[in-house]
Amino acid sequence: MGFGIAFLGYCFLLMHAAGFGIIAAPLLAYGFFLASRLERTFLYASVAALFMLPRGLFVLLDVFVPVLGVDVNLAEQFPWLNLGTYLLFFIAWFFMILYQCIGVRNIAIANDHQKLKNSANRQLYFSSLFIAIAVTMVLFSELVDLRVTVFAVIAYYAVLLMNLFFTHTCLVLITSESQYEKDKEMVAEHNRQVLERKAKDAEKFKKRK
Repeated sequence: MGFGIAFLGYCFLLMHAAGFGIIAAPLLAYGFFLASRLERTFLYASVAALFMLPRGLFVLLDVFVPVLGVDVNLAEQFPWLNLGTYLLFFIAWFFMILYQCIGVRNIAIANDHQKLKNSANRQLYFSSLFIAIAVTMVLFSELVDLRVTVFAVIAYYAVLLMNLFFTHTCLVLITSESQYEKDKEMVAEHNRQVLERKAKDAEKFKKRK
């Protein structure tokens, strides 16, 4: 269930520019909080996701203030707040991905699942590389060519989609297998209780004879 909610959070993160980051951050935080029952490291991903919230709020206000008839460009009016929330968003996103990948890798190692482990390592590598480039571009935005900016936007959505599909993989492989183990334990416990009842009934039948 946790990865399912986190997956939904990533879906809303795709619409971050429209102000949906305000919904994405809490969903991601809650999803990884639930996933922390499987692996404690996901709890750190949950905390990191909450730090993406200020940027979501800033973008939401920047989108809806003009709709209310107020002629104010928040990004130009509050440049330091714009820069600060932007950097905080990328840093928080990095740590969320970092702890998500570490958590998945720990589960993969514990269950000897090499393919999932490789997927987590690959996801962490590409995401870290992009975020490092993105932070550099934000800090030196005045020196960056427009074509590079367009490329960065494309890369942002590419990495976001990678995270989305990676989380879906976690949902299918980890959550499904975990639920399978729980169901197997429940069936085993049910069968044990049935056998105990049959043994008791047989014992009572013998005593009556």
